[in-house]
Amino acid sequence: MAEREVLNATNGANRGISPSLARLMLLTNAAVWGSGYTILKFIQTTVPTQWMMTFRLGAAAILMGVIFLPKLRKIDLRRLVIPGLILAVTYWLGFMFQLEGLKTIAPGRNSFLTDTYCVMVPFLIWAITRRRPNWQHMAAAFVCIVGIGFVSLSEGAAAGLLSVSFGDAVTIVGAFFFAANLVAVGFMAKKFDPVALMFMEFVFTALLFLGGAVLTEPSPEPSWADWHIIAGLAYLVIGSTIIAQIFQTVAIRYVPTSQASIILSTESLFGVLVSVIFYGERLTVAVGAGFALIFCAILLSELHLPKKRRAKNDSHHDDGVAERADSDPAVSAGSAVSAPDPDPSRR
Repeated sequence: MAEREVLNATNGANRGISPSLARLMLLTNAAVWGSGYTILKFIQTTVPTQWMMTFRLGAAAILMGVIFLPKLRKIDLRRLVIPGLILAVTYWLGFMFQLEGLKTIAPGRNSFLTDTYCVMVPFLIWAITRRRPNWQHMAAAFVCIVGIGFVSLSEGAAAGLLSVSFGDAVTIVGAFFFAANLVAVGFMAKKFDPVALMFMEFVFTALLFLGGAVLTEPSPEPSWADWHIIAGLAYLVIGSTIIAQIFQTVAIRYVPTSQASIILSTESLFGVLVSVIFYGERLTVAVGAGFALIFCAILLSELHLPKKRRAKNDSHHDDGVAERADSDPAVSAGSAVSAPDPDPSRR
């Protein structure tokens, strides 16, 4: 995963929050995001996919517009139409494939396969910038493929065959589009205001879902007004989008990147835990092994292991930066792709 520069927590200790509270906020983020998969599965049984996402992202765009109205008024949003559309198309495709997969596979399985986008990001950056991923990213990709193999083997275990189900395959395609979206955000966030960019992304994605819903899905029904559905959508909009964004933005300033990456990566673990408890998802040994390998791959792709010290101590700092830029495409591709974080609205 692309790396955010670490801000020293001690510098803000007197005017901010404690590192312990920041870690708790990040863990809350992971739990909220992970549980969102089961809630999506529940709502999806009643509300068609594109109407569900129209309500969710439409509400998120409205809330974001209200919260950041003073800021948005000072920005010429017309300059963000094309960038917003580019982000919206990749975002919409990611959701479409992910949620199509969620129709036929369990939420925990969907969460792990969706989060493979973390492993894909360095390779997409490679395709754009021609900077090769480092050994960690290569190893993460290999481990991830083996993990997906274990998960897929469980589907065809009776015949002893490696069999990727339709739900698995389309979920992985969705992960690819989420990775493309994250890379695009990394490039564009350096040129445009991130808040305005996210607002335009939400607006256009909601419109894409609305258009698709009107053209391909039945009209809204009174049964959709069930309080369980409304509560689930409120959880996704307020919890997974607004509160999660605030928690992550605040907490990431007081926790080192390596720790934050590990905490946020537990999202998939929460996804499986909630799915097992509330959805009744069953885990076989092969599936459990596959999930463990995918989780290790995500950690490998996000964490940056310590580098060997340079011989010249007097240029230690500058060399360390150059060394990281040489080995990590997420840093060197232009700082444009060095800062994007996992998008909380995706969960």
